[in-house]
Amino acid sequence: MKYLDFDPQEVYKTYQKAVRKGQLKRAYRCLEKLLKAYPTNIELIEEIIPLTLDMEEYALTKYWMRYKIGFKKDWRDYLFLSQLEAESNKIEKAREYLKIAKRMHDEKPGNEKIEKLYSNTVRAIEYTIKTKEHIQRQSKNKRESSTRLVSSAQSVLEENQKRQTDRLIEEKGYQKEIPPIPVYSVPVKLVHTKKDITDYFNHSIPPKENQFLIEYEYLKVQEEFDDLICMKDLSGVDKYWYQIESAKRVLKHYYGRALLADEVGLGKTIEAGLLIKEYLMRNMAKSVLILTPASLVSQWKEEMSSKFNLKFISSEDENIDTGQQDFWKEKLIIASLHLARNSRNSPLVSKVFYDLVVVDEAHHLKNRNTASWKLVNQIQKRFILLLTATPVQNNLIELFNLITLLKPGQLKTEKEFKKAYTKSGTSSRGIVNRDRLRSLLREVMIRNTRSTIDLKLPKRFASTVKVEPLNEEKNLIEEVYALLRSKEIQESVNKPFITTLLMETGSSFLALKQSLLKIKVNGECAKKIDEIVNKINCLKETAKGRFLVDLLLKNPGEKKVIFTHYLKTMDYLYSLLDKKGLSYSKFSGRMNAREKDESIGKFKNEANILVSSESGGEGRNLQFCNTIINYDLPWNPMRIEQRIGRLHRIGQARDVFIFNMSVKGTLEETIINILDEKINMFELVIGEIEPILGFLGEEKEFKEIILDLWLKSGNEQELARNFEEFGSSLLRAKQEYINSKELDRQLFAEDYEV
Repeated sequence: MKYLDFDPQEVYKTYQKAVRKGQLKRAYRCLEKLLKAYPTNIELIEEIIPLTLDMEEYALTKYWMRYKIGFKKDWRDYLFLSQLEAESNKIEKAREYLKIAKRMHDEKPGNEKIEKLYSNTVRAIEYTIKTKEHIQRQSKNKRESSTRLVSSAQSVLEENQKRQTDRLIEEKGYQKEIPPIPVYSVPVKLVHTKKDITDYFNHSIPPKENQFLIEYEYLKVQEEFDDLICMKDLSGVDKYWYQIESAKRVLKHYYGRALLADEVGLGKTIEAGLLIKEYLMRNMAKSVLILTPASLVSQWKEEMSSKFNLKFISSEDENIDTGQQDFWKEKLIIASLHLARNSRNSPLVSKVFYDLVVVDEAHHLKNRNTASWKLVNQIQKRFILLLTATPVQNNLIELFNLITLLKPGQLKTEKEFKKAYTKSGTSSRGIVNRDRLRSLLREVMIRNTRSTIDLKLPKRFASTVKVEPLNEEKNLIEEVYALLRSKEIQESVNKPFITTLLMETGSSFLALKQSLLKIKVNGECAKKIDEIVNKINCLKETAKGRFLVDLLLKNPGEKKVIFTHYLKTMDYLYSLLDKKGLSYSKFSGRMNAREKDESIGKFKNEANILVSSESGGEGRNLQFCNTIINYDLPWNPMRIEQRIGRLHRIGQARDVFIFNMSVKGTLEETIINILDEKINMFELVIGEIEPILGFLGEEKEFKEIILDLWLKSGNEQELARNFEEFGSSLLRAKQEYINSKELDRQLFAEDYEV
């Protein structure tokens, strides 16, 4: 029997009670919860379908209809789906379902009463399809006619202006600059006939007479934001009710200026994506600028592309010069906040007007004296979204600074704010007039919590594996570290490249070899590099590779994802798995969209191993797997979180197991020790590591801090001491984060959920 952490009877009673009270969304969530536990229960499916109709959530109706058909096929259901698709203007889909329904009916016709119902329904659907097709043709003709009319009007205006200019030249004898004749758009008000739209479809009225009413209803829906028109254009997005409702509230009540402060792991990125897509599809926005931490730029780009079909240009793209005005004038841009705020780019960004600005991890804007806050304040924009799970970290003034970016004057001046809402002598941590402050915050802020949406993820178990290197490996590691500490290397290559070499040493010697061959030096240093490369060529196996194979063979029937940061390491893993005859699937940034889909399909249906690069896992649904092997670790904790988040997320039904591999004596081992032992990173909720690192107060990225510590450590004793001090700093940052959550609890004890 399947173990459940809730009482099904109680949930069903709650559903019935919610229906009686007219709380349809709550009723829907109850049935959805029951169906997750009992996915093949036809009775529950047949109850949830009419409920979605009552909610007027027709996308959900179609989803559950298709779900039902997967278990129980009936021509009536296909007819119903055909009608829904026709009403949604998806004519081809409607025809497809109608064809299936006809075929199924012809195979097994019914009695006279059923036959009459069938004939009437088919005629009604065919009429709807023809009506919709006629409207689409009319709409297309209208657009083409409008384009011609505008072009003609523009020509007339230009000709009139030219005549006026010529007349002045002739009369006055000099050229006079004439301002362009203004063109005004005349608003058209459509008055509802107060007749229900369904009345028109119950009579044989020509399609042309229905056109204006249908178009009016469509415009009315757009104007009032009762539905998100972008929903039909999404792919691979898990549509959760609270995210959709959050987007609607921002559109209807906050007028595109909002603080999205959901607790970590609830999908603020999806909410922002919905709003971006909605504004673009409604033509209410044409230019969008997303500012995010540098480590999240690629993830944002992947999510916008794979889930929202939006092609952004980013500051990480190849052959891009962010120091040119042309980059910042692009229509869809993703850039790091750190890059945008620097002295070179800040003036360029401030010159451009953006319809929508999105700032992720917006707690970086908590201080008005920083370059980040000043930049976002200076950017010319119509709409702005700030995303952060920790809107208050140390004191209420941070919240004041964020709200001021969204809606200047909402909390008046800083002096008035302090006087009204903070206790004197408490460093702005004490709160007074809490209810009044909450009332003001509700006008700009949404905060969904785990308790509100009843989110319960399965458990996560992490294990750190420290592999003892082979003798030849140990010698190689020592020689590489000595080489990288040499004066010649540090004068010949930049810091980022040294970071890469250190990371590759912890990943695989094949990846390291490729980079070593790129170093251009002479003399003893070049000779030393050749020696290291020759030793790598002679290396027949590695301790980490040997351990990986043993781990894979222990439970060969269980699916596992192996993550690595380097393509050369992937090639090494392919050869390793081929030698052992293990079936696997490949996934990397080198593959196109079709190849990626095929790879995931193979992993899901055939192979039990997926070898994936860093970019490979982004935006993909891998919840059918519950084991992650980090063959190497990126020097960025948020990147590690992103890997884990591919599996440990909403939709995962089983406990997730994580194996972090490192070689003893490498810098990688030191990093994993700090993250695991000092702040228990693998026990944190996905998304919590970023605010913790924010409390370090460092402007540098995590990997820059690590490199600086390594470079200034002359021996193993100094290295251990320096990293011990850094670990203590991380521990203090974690405690400050915990303290900020207490302040958060005091201020937001009453939820701001949708």
